[in-house]
Amino acid sequence: MGGLGAALSASVLAQATPPLAAETLGTSSLDPALQARVYVADVAISHISDGRIRVFDALQGKFLGMVSTAYAGNFTVNPQAKELYVATTHLSRSTRGERTDVLEVHGTDSLDFKYEVILPPKRAQALNYRGLVRANSNGQWVLVQNATPATSITVVDLLQRKVLTEVSTPGCWGVLPAATHPMRFSMLCGDGKVATVTLNEQGQVTERQVSEKLFDPDEDAWFHHAEQIQDRYWFLSFKGVMTELDLGGPVAIKRQAWRLVDAGSQAKGWRPGGYQNFAVHPDGKRAVLAMHSQGGEGSHKRPAQALWTVDLTNGKRLSSVPGHSVIALSFSRSGERLHAIDGEKGGMFVWKWQGARPGKTLSQVAKAGEASMHLESHD
Repeated sequence: MGGLGAALSASVLAQATPPLAAETLGTSSLDPALQARVYVADVAISHISDGRIRVFDALQGKFLGMVSTAYAGNFTVNPQAKELYVATTHLSRSTRGERTDVLEVHGTDSLDFKYEVILPPKRAQALNYRGLVRANSNGQWVLVQNATPATSITVVDLLQRKVLTEVSTPGCWGVLPAATHPMRFSMLCGDGKVATVTLNEQGQVTERQVSEKLFDPDEDAWFHHAEQIQDRYWFLSFKGVMTELDLGGPVAIKRQAWRLVDAGSQAKGWRPGGYQNFAVHPDGKRAVLAMHSQGGEGSHKRPAQALWTVDLTNGKRLSSVPGHSVIALSFSRSGERLHAIDGEKGGMFVWKWQGARPGKTLSQVAKAGEASMHLESHD
């Protein structure tokens, strides 16, 4: 009777309990008031087929959402901050199988996937750097770095949602779009020169010019990371020389250069280090550098012991504050905040900018990623 009673009780209970409603999946938009956002790319080296971009509220440090970047994907934000573009690779069996390279387009209002354009299966599967995928200045094209290991650039037309062309770029690397000419981009080359390519509306090369030798890649190479304001680009060398170029014309023009490490600091081995290792304020007058002492050959990725602010009109150091092991720096587009990634602990710092140095800490995230080295501001 005990077993029969239990069965009857269970039957009555099942009849009395209404069925659960079926779950449905949907999307929601980010709070439009939260425009102070930071996009942090994480290559997730220990499980590299599962990279992602984490999105944070810069003022509160709150996690807002995430976008997949799959296998060693790289990203950029379009000039209007309305879309994210992710150039990445998918393998049919996660870590093996047929390779498909894609440019994925996501909206920044909800981080939702909008559409994709299939790319030639040769895009550079590299650590996260700004110059590996960039939108042109009018937002119509996205340019993607390839490596087979031969180098080239794939030009994607977003209006037609198709690949226009592939531009061969032997010996040169990265995408540095011009601002005043949307069909022009430049690249750093291994011989210390800068190559500039001009395209027509069909994406075909109409002009290709190479600058004079601008740096010695053996004696003092340039980091590939560059900072841009309109057609002005800044580059930093391994030994701390800052060079400003004008990349608006058919050939790169050197505007000025400053040695930022004085004799006393040179004697102590102070050098720049990291990945996105300096940031230029949107007013073009100040730069913040991630610096370490006792540097030398091979120390160019070392996290910062100090953050130096320098005057870009005369090369003078304005301030030095603790480095917090920073390897990546980026100002907000408004210039009101400075964002940074801690290369040792994976944390993120957001500081109020006070003209010559980072000021009040606005937010801090203990763990913004596992292997993060590239970040961009929404605002």
